[in-house]
Amino acid sequence: MRSVCFACVFTILTSTIALAGSHAVPLLNQPLVPASVKPGHKGFTLTVNGTGFASTAVLNWNGSPRATSVLSSSSLQATISAADVAKAGTASVTVVNPGSARSNVIYFPIRRPLSTVALALDQNFAGSAAVAVGDFNGDGKLDIATAGESYGIQLRPGNGNGTFGTPVWTNTTFIPFLMIAADFNGDGRPDLAVSDGSGTTSVFLSNTDGTFTETSALAPGPSSALAAADFNGDGNLDLYTSGWYGGVYAFRIFLGSGNGEFQSARTTLTTSPSGTPAIGDFNQDGKLDLALTDGQLFLGNGDGTFQTPVNYPGGGTTMAAADVNGDGKLDLINDEVCVFLGNGDGTFSDGTCTYTEGPSYNISLGDFNGDGKLDVAVVPFKENGEQNYQNLAVLLGNGDGTFQAPVELPAGIFYYGIGLGAGDFSGDGKLDFAVGSTPSGLLFLQTVASLSPPNLVFPDQDVGTTSQPQIATLANIGSSALVIKHIGISGTNLKDFAQKNNCGSSLPADSSCQISVTFTPKAVGTRLASLNVSYKGVGSPQSVALSGTGISESVSLTPSHLKFPTQLVGTSSSPQTATLTNTGSGTVTISSIATSGSFHQTNNCPSSLLVGSNCQIQVTFTPTAKGPTTGKLSVTDDAKGSPQTTSLSGTGTVVELQPIGVNFGNQKVGTKSQPVPVTLTNIGTTALSISKIAFTGADPGDFSQTNNCGNSVPAGGNCTIKVRFEPKAKGQRSANLAVSDDGGGSPQTIPVVGTGT
Repeated sequence: MRSVCFACVFTILTSTIALAGSHAVPLLNQPLVPASVKPGHKGFTLTVNGTGFASTAVLNWNGSPRATSVLSSSSLQATISAADVAKAGTASVTVVNPGSARSNVIYFPIRRPLSTVALALDQNFAGSAAVAVGDFNGDGKLDIATAGESYGIQLRPGNGNGTFGTPVWTNTTFIPFLMIAADFNGDGRPDLAVSDGSGTTSVFLSNTDGTFTETSALAPGPSSALAAADFNGDGNLDLYTSGWYGGVYAFRIFLGSGNGEFQSARTTLTTSPSGTPAIGDFNQDGKLDLALTDGQLFLGNGDGTFQTPVNYPGGGTTMAAADVNGDGKLDLINDEVCVFLGNGDGTFSDGTCTYTEGPSYNISLGDFNGDGKLDVAVVPFKENGEQNYQNLAVLLGNGDGTFQAPVELPAGIFYYGIGLGAGDFSGDGKLDFAVGSTPSGLLFLQTVASLSPPNLVFPDQDVGTTSQPQIATLANIGSSALVIKHIGISGTNLKDFAQKNNCGSSLPADSSCQISVTFTPKAVGTRLASLNVSYKGVGSPQSVALSGTGISESVSLTPSHLKFPTQLVGTSSSPQTATLTNTGSGTVTISSIATSGSFHQTNNCPSSLLVGSNCQIQVTFTPTAKGPTTGKLSVTDDAKGSPQTTSLSGTGTVVELQPIGVNFGNQKVGTKSQPVPVTLTNIGTTALSISKIAFTGADPGDFSQTNNCGNSVPAGGNCTIKVRFEPKAKGQRSANLAVSDDGGGSPQTIPVVGTGT
């Protein structure tokens, strides 16, 4: 696959400006027509649209010329034979003008169409914030250039089967942040333009051994975007940079000399910072224009300068040009998948957005599912608390400028770096993706097996107990049965997870099966493993990350028993307190707190009791009948031993004594006080039988009583007990007036005290 490949941190189209017969560098616009065919397709005519086609331009198919008819400076057709598309694979399509001015590459998939895409994470590339894709060493196989966390560029030479050879290192004097691929010296191999984003931009020419040679350090200045195109139509690629220069926003055009060197920059002021522009002939005058993301459209003069900008809707951080609705006019699409349909005169529609999930700083276009329609891939950056993360999102096109819901895969944690490249790394006709990120870049290979979701996170689970199952789905989107080799659990805590599935050993075409995973933690703390599915085909094995936290959910309810004093029927006691404490390692969810019998509760307990915290439950006793009674305080929760309980007991009585105590004060020894009446009332509904009225306690002989109660007090009736104090000695004297009866809680008592003088 010997060709120029241009995929980069900001996906850019190498471009040109030329009229028929010139030696400018041609620009190819997406899509090709047709955009893809099935293996074994008959011969056909391939239509290519773009800018700057010379009258004797030729289309190269995998680096070899094909019979070409140039219709105009913006359109040509070439004859593709049945032999060219006999087998699955991906062809590189370029257009070459006289003088070897070679266009950007567009990949042409030869594959069976599928209704969707399935991607599998295949490899990690350490320190790969910036990514560019191309055949840098000229062996006909796609390579990946990466950089971003250290001083250097690393080339991973492709083997053409989805694997890569030993990385080749090239030192740099700065840490690369932005990187694009384009053929700056016209030798047929892509080179690299690299910037640290703040003040240094250099060009590195590719060598056949996988190294790069720095040839040009451009004028100092920050670069927030890089792009390459032949803006003055001289057959040499020029370089676009943008940033904050000398207190103003501007973009610079460095005119190329054709050998990797550049002339002094031409600076054009802008009104605001702008990301990667779209490059194309938007007003169909044969000259390249620039559509900046800040909504400024600069129409080109054909000499590397531009007219006064006009406004268009704009937006996003990266803009690309393509005919997304098939009307023959260049449209614009940004990294939020907002489509601005072109009118062919340099004006555009307001735009319809499909995927506004955060800035991507990158965009890649191609026919990713082989249905002949242009699709889009982006890697939006999202915030999750203090940590940023990325998802690779592929949105399949409908052919009318609209796109379907995204197919997403996690692309890792993002600290800095912006890169996305597309190419067929495995040689099966399916376009794959290289994603730049830190701490590692990722390679996603397109396959027919889809395992989702990418991770299963289980709620906190009590150690030794089994969770509810969560489901992973294995889908075969291919046209033949998927041979399944193994489904299992691996990882640090593999024994904490288990799986059951209905997949069998073969999954029919266009069908899916389910894998049910459960979590049974063996210990407290974070538990990690992965669900692995291996099968016959590209991207095997695929994995789902499994995680959960083992906890020890336990609570204590104290005391174990609350005993209440004798309480008059129909009245409520003073409250007694039970305390619920979370003594485990996880939050406890409380579902109910209740009492039984003649007991009632109020509490200050939350629905979720945090580790180490407690709450109080106030219990009162309100007897409804005389005699002893029992009940229970119950707390129902998700901790071990639920429900937790405290036993409750108390005695109801129908006997009421008033007053509830007597203090006679000072009384001379040997003399008798005046009587103090104590009223006994039977609040019950039946007669009260009295068996004895007497004094108990420390000094019962110092007190005496007379009463009119007899042996029975009728329901609702009362009687009087007259109590006297006759101290036998000096000092504090005390006793209890005790009534023995069948009213519950017998004997009922009140204290009596006095002081002998």
